[in-house]
Amino acid sequence: MKDRSFYWCRSCRQPLYATSSLTARAGRDWEIDHQQPADCPNEHLMPLTGTATIPEDLPNAPRVLRVFGS
Repeated sequence: MKDRSFYWCRSCRQPLYATSSLTARAGRDWEIDHQQPADCPNEHLMPLTGTATIPEDLPNAPRVLRVFGS
């Protein structure tokens, strides 16, 4: 069974959604944002997007993501 990770915002502590699709090169194209609209100090960094193997490798991920599971 594959492990699952759950993402929460470090600033407002609200749940985030994460979607991705495979790319032609190594990695996935990610989009991560709040599940519900929120008044958040990290709003200017959202949605968190880019290409990476895992969301934790995206630019600004350490400032935005709080990871549970894995």
